[in-house]
Amino acid sequence: MEFSYQSKISPGSTTLSERLDFENKTTVESAINLKVQNAGLLNIFNLRGSQRSSIFRKNVQDILKIEMPNRTGFFETNEKNYLLQISPDEWLILSDSNEILPQINELEKKLTKTHFALTNLTDQFQVIYISGEKSRWVLSKGCHIDLDQSIFGPKNCAQTNLALVDITIFCTAKNSFTMLFRNSFANYILDWLQDASFDCNYQYLSR
Repeated sequence: MEFSYQSKISPGSTTLSERLDFENKTTVESAINLKVQNAGLLNIFNLRGSQRSSIFRKNVQDILKIEMPNRTGFFETNEKNYLLQISPDEWLILSDSNEILPQINELEKKLTKTHFALTNLTDQFQVIYISGEKSRWVLSKGCHIDLDQSIFGPKNCAQTNLALVDITIFCTAKNSFTMLFRNSFANYILDWLQDASFDCNYQYLSR
């Protein structure tokens, strides 16, 4: 079943849609060294299957027009879509464009003769972008994985915890991250990030 977050009746919204922009400068410097931004509604799908299957891999790559990661903890992107391998037989597909919807429908049809599962998670998760020179420092205060740049750099992804909340996080640039978590924890995560940034120039942008 095709899902679209665009509506003629009302615009799509997220758990954080009503949260106001906020900026807290704790030093005399004006530069923002930690920025958190609401990504809005993204299309998110969970894909299960066997990467040992050449049919499975070929259809995913040909239809989504993206290379499949070759091991857990890495992701690939074609600038429009992201494909994260979060376990040996599990991937997350993220896209901020509705162009992904007909591709997902085609993928379901092509994979009918293989063992697979494709689940729409769009309305279950909140997505935020985190960036700035202090991003690793602040996240490390509550994250269980090693966020040192030499360990967790661009093209890395992981399922872990932040302040006891289950998250999926991936690194898109040196000090830039995208984070997913369940909607019910959205405001808690934002409050925690703001509190953990007491020694930073923190900024939150609703969009």
